[in-house]
Amino acid sequence: MLLLSLPLRAEEGQIIVEVSGVDNDMAQTLKNGLTIEQQKNSERLNPRYVEKLYQSGLESLQQMLTVYGYYSPQIEGKLTSVESGWKASYQIELGRPVKLQQVDLQISGEAGDDPEFQKLIKDFPLKSEQQLNHQEYESAKKSILRLAASRGYFDGKMTRSEVKVYPDKAIANAYLYYDSGERYHFGQISYPDTVIGERLLSKLEPLKPGDAYTDSDVLTMRNNLSNSGYFDAVSVRAEREQRENGQVPLTVSLNEKPKHLYTAGLGYGTDTGARLALGWENRYINDRGHRLTTDARLSQVANSLSADYIMPFWSETINTVGFNTEYKQQDTDTSESQSFAVGSYYKRQRFGWDETGSLKLLQEDFDVSDDSESALLLIPGIAWSRTWADNTLYTRHGGRLSLSLSGASEALLSDVTFGQVVLRGKYIRSIGENSRIITRAAVGATEVNDFEQLPSSLRFFAGGDNSIRGFDYQSLGPEGDDGEVEGGRYLAVGSLEYENMFLGDWGGAVFTDFGNAYNSFSDPIEYSVGVGVRWRSPVGLIRVDLAKALSDTDESIALHIVIGPDL
Repeated sequence: MLLLSLPLRAEEGQIIVEVSGVDNDMAQTLKNGLTIEQQKNSERLNPRYVEKLYQSGLESLQQMLTVYGYYSPQIEGKLTSVESGWKASYQIELGRPVKLQQVDLQISGEAGDDPEFQKLIKDFPLKSEQQLNHQEYESAKKSILRLAASRGYFDGKMTRSEVKVYPDKAIANAYLYYDSGERYHFGQISYPDTVIGERLLSKLEPLKPGDAYTDSDVLTMRNNLSNSGYFDAVSVRAEREQRENGQVPLTVSLNEKPKHLYTAGLGYGTDTGARLALGWENRYINDRGHRLTTDARLSQVANSLSADYIMPFWSETINTVGFNTEYKQQDTDTSESQSFAVGSYYKRQRFGWDETGSLKLLQEDFDVSDDSESALLLIPGIAWSRTWADNTLYTRHGGRLSLSLSGASEALLSDVTFGQVVLRGKYIRSIGENSRIITRAAVGATEVNDFEQLPSSLRFFAGGDNSIRGFDYQSLGPEGDDGEVEGGRYLAVGSLEYENMFLGDWGGAVFTDFGNAYNSFSDPIEYSVGVGVRWRSPVGLIRVDLAKALSDTDESIALHIVIGPDL
């Protein structure tokens, strides 16, 4: 080791510290650990104090390098006076690193037969012939203790944890012996008095008294309670201090949400015009957690009033069962209708998809083209949907896919027999930091014995914000004998869009939409192109588009405004 100190003339100033001979990350870490670096701007600086700091730096570097397995480094130091004060330079030659010759890991007690501990032993981060790093050794030791605590080995302890280093031979041996003792199991679960009963609470428990303890079960239970919709705040605590006889009790704390929820909202979309939404929810009909919601939605195109009685956590396989009713009135450029529906449904998860089965009795009076009819239909249906996204408000990578099947039969309380399938999808993929490609498509088909008796709500139309921009809402489709659009048996529409956010949360888009509603796929395809402005607002993306129909030159440029999340 060479120590070189030059006479100091600076009476005041700052210290410049340099560490070289190692990679940048290590150099920065070493420098940050030096007292001379920490005191470089101190008002106490004077030649004697700076010399002391410089000398302590040589000793500190020797000590810090042992953490990385370097026990015999060569360090040359130089302290000089400069115009701004002083400059302390340390040149390091690391030398031969110490390597682990032996890693002796022993797990005793009940944890020795625990599959998770066997996996830990197999994948243990410390290996023979690996360079010694004391930080990695401490991290490996903590991984044993963390796993033990997370799996209920609350009485476990390290009986031996040490590293023996032989610097002259550049080898070290690591010893980690852990005795887990017995594994604890869940004991009594204590709930406060709450609005929902024990039967429903038990459905939210992923564990039962007597099950082997895991932190993951406690976390799942807390999430289940939080996501149930009944509580504003949830705490699930394992009372480790009260453990006895191989069991640890759980204490649950719950802050209930208000019983009644009132909602109101205003909006605007070019498909619907101005919109008003009002809602009321009773979160606690009874101690089984049943809910009642009512909604009123008013707009320039459609008005509806609905009620939904929800019975959540129905069984282990069915998430929700409900009954609903809805009155709806709609007046578009192509049809007028009034309908009343009452029905039931269930919701469940199946293979990662959301499944909804339903049975609906629909009475609809409708006037479309030269058809003015009334129809009663009993419609069973089933639908599957899946959404995946890195961010649901502004998605850089994600999508949505849904498939629905429905139908009715004249043999079962229906005025018309039909079967219908609809497939919809949307996919978003980022390109670079600021751009996205957005695609969407929808295809559908209906088989019906008397199309004139099919309600307008079950026919396919195209055109509008989420269909083919450049055309009015539901203005496209096959025409009746009077030349008015009457809707179609088939649907096929798609869109391709490029978006670039070139100014922070502001950007633009270019797009093309295409497709139509058909009675025959030989019918003409409608298509349009357009440009738009995008603003990434706190409530989701605001899209303002100008679109021009290319397949119908008589159509003027159309304005489309959509507010909301991508998916």
